Amino acid sequence: MTTIPLIDIPEERKQQELRRATNRAGAAPLLGRRARLLALVCCAWLLLGFGLLGLAFHLTDSDQAQAAFLAAILVGNGGPAWTLVLAHWSANQT
Repeated sequence: MTTIPLIDIPEERKQQELRRATNRAGAAPLLGRRARLLALVCCAWLLLGFGLLGLAFHLTDSDQAQAAFLAAILVGNGGPAWTLVLAHWSANQT
């Protein structure tokens, strides 16, 4: 009894898949480094937001305190969000 393959994959396609797999294996360390860098940048945005929030509670002028509070909310929430959006966009550009 002989076995017949279900589909016949051309040699060119096999070579293309092999090249793609080796390229992905080489890019794995870069992905880890990129993820750590993104996490560090997002934590920096959060710390900056916490600093502005602390400044908002420290200020005595109500207008300055409100401006610092709103900046803290904007930086603490918007900073990491836009960092991740732009990182995803730049990764898809190449």
